[in-house]
Amino acid sequence: VPPRAPYQMEPRKASPAKDGPSGFMSEERVDDEIMKEEKAFFGAVRPDEPPIEYVPVQSTDQVLLISPTAFGYNPEAAKDNRFMHAVDEGELEIVRRKVMREHENLVDLLGNQKGPLQMTVHLFDHKESHGTPDAVFPNNWFSTAPDVLNFYPMKNENRRKERRKDLVTYLDRMSKCTIDLTYQEETDPPRFLEGTGSLVLDRVNRVAYVAISERSDKGLAEHWGKLNKYEVVSFDAKDRNGFPIYHTNVMMSIGTEAALVCKDSLSTEDWEKVSSSLTNTGRVIVEITMEQMECFACNCLEVRNWKFFPSLVMSTRAYRSLREDQLEVLREHFDGIYHVDLTTIEDVGGGSVRCCIAELFDGFHIVDKQGVVRDIEIKGLKSVM
Repeated sequence: VPPRAPYQMEPRKASPAKDGPSGFMSEERVDDEIMKEEKAFFGAVRPDEPPIEYVPVQSTDQVLLISPTAFGYNPEAAKDNRFMHAVDEGELEIVRRKVMREHENLVDLLGNQKGPLQMTVHLFDHKESHGTPDAVFPNNWFSTAPDVLNFYPMKNENRRKERRKDLVTYLDRMSKCTIDLTYQEETDPPRFLEGTGSLVLDRVNRVAYVAISERSDKGLAEHWGKLNKYEVVSFDAKDRNGFPIYHTNVMMSIGTEAALVCKDSLSTEDWEKVSSSLTNTGRVIVEITMEQMECFACNCLEVRNWKFFPSLVMSTRAYRSLREDQLEVLREHFDGIYHVDLTTIEDVGGGSVRCCIAELFDGFHIVDKQGVVRDIEIKGLKSVM
């Protein structure tokens, strides 16, 4: 196994007035600054001032990841995930060591409290006895919103085992409302909708984008939309051989200000539908080619860094596939672009950074008097859906 490679990031300009020698605040300085900001914010609210405005945000600074401690090639999933490549049984231990190293670097990028993001990472593992070779991709079986927890029906039987009792209990404590669609696995015919793999969400404007496939049923997506109060935009997305792309998050990603979309995977009609919806909701679109999509350029995710500014995380393969003009657009709309090598996870598992990250939304997001978005958890109050 090669030596552990650190995550990589684009250079960030340090502010002499606020930043330390490394360009990032020390932990003590971060805590001090946060306390000052919170005191200033809460101290500024008076009874005669307008009430606090609660607003949805696109991304979060809390995530859940599953360490690939029992990772393996999943032949069931490979039937319609054409990004996957089989490995021989004799190679499994070598592959697993590589995958563990890659995932550790992803966790380090997201959660290192002296790093650029300093997110809260809820990290779990899994065992051979669980029978869940794809558990490293937890975003497919659940999703969260403030006070709401959704469980989703999965196409492959061994992936349904990822809904472990300990994980469900852990997630349930964060929500006041649960929407469980897993019964659709047993209907005749069964219908599937695999979480934020199937649903690429515009959380600010409450629009869900869905590429129809065996894993993403149109009717069930529309039913989910009614339950969660989302408009659903459905379409067909095909790979270079004309097969349906198994998950929507392989061909598009949405951030607060910008979206990446593989135009080559859509018909002219569907491109017009998707692009007009994104443009009408204020997104700048970065058009991704078929070749770049195959490098997982769209399987990236906006997250919030320690300043609660939106940053973009992706794999090194995805980052290197992007042209300089595309990167320039992304730099204008994200507070940093960060990438980590996930080559083995991508080649064997058929998913990349976005698939590895399940977002946790467990608080309120408010706008203060200066228009700054803050993430504050307020106990005992009900979130506005």
